[in-house]
Amino acid sequence: MRGKEVNAMIACFDASMGSCRTACEAPVGGQRIGSVGPTRVHAVDPADRFALGAPCVIPRDAPDPARYPAGKSDADIRSLLAAKSRRREEGIRRLIEEAKASGREIERFVAAINYDTELSPRTTNRRQLLELGIEVPSADAMPADDAEVHRVLWTIVYGLARLGIFLTGTDSLDDRAMLARLCSQVLVDEVPDIPPSADMSEFIDLDAPVALDAPDGLHGPFDPSREEDEEVDGALLEIRGEPIVDRDRLLPKPDRS
Repeated sequence: MRGKEVNAMIACFDASMGSCRTACEAPVGGQRIGSVGPTRVHAVDPADRFALGAPCVIPRDAPDPARYPAGKSDADIRSLLAAKSRRREEGIRRLIEEAKASGREIERFVAAINYDTELSPRTTNRRQLLELGIEVPSADAMPADDAEVHRVLWTIVYGLARLGIFLTGTDSLDDRAMLARLCSQVLVDEVPDIPPSADMSEFIDLDAPVALDAPDGLHGPFDPSREEDEEVDGALLEIRGEPIVDRDRLLPKPDRS
C-alpha cells in the first residue's frame, strides 16, 4: 500500500499499489564516505531545504545513518535533485500558462498534482536509489549474510527517506523478509519520477491488507480454514501480520519543523 501525504495547502490523496543529525560526509575510521543524507535540515534559505533530499527525523536509538550512506557525494546528489526539480517546476509552470491561455485559472497545487500524476517521467524507486549510488539487490540475489542483509536494508531505508518516501508497518517482517518484499515488489513498481519537495511525502505500508488473489505470485489460493482472512467490501483480504520485531519506531519520519 502506497500513499501520498500532500503537504502545505495541498489536499491529501491516496494511490493504492501493493538524536537528529545534519547532512554531512561522515568520516568512518578516518576515511571519508558518501553522503548520508539530511536527517534534519535547518537551512537559512528555505528554498535550499530539500536540496540534498527530504529532511527527516530519526529516533536517537535508530541505526546511525552515517553507517548506511548513499554512494554518491553531496555535490552529485544536489546536482541530480536540482535538475529534477527544475524539470518538475517547468512542467508545473507550463500547465499554469496553458490554463491561462485557454482562459482558465489553475492554482499551483492543482497543476503540481496534475503534473506529478499524469505528465512526470516514469521510473522505479530502485532506479532512483541507484541514482543516489545505493545498490539494490535483485529479488533472486539476496545477501546470504544476515549482517549484510541488515546493512543493505537500512541503506535502502535511509535512501528512500532522502527521496521523501517513508515506510510503515514493518514490524511483522524480519530484516530478510522486509528486504525481499522491497526488492521484489515495492522498489520495482513503476512510479512518477518526482524529486523530494515540500509539496508531499509518500508513505508505504508494508503490512497493509492485500487481496489474496493479487497477481503478484506471493499469495496462494484461498483456504477457508484460515482465520486470518476476512472479507471487506466484497474483497477477500489478508489480515496484518503479528509483530515479530520492534522496527517501526526507529524508522525515519518527515521533519515538520
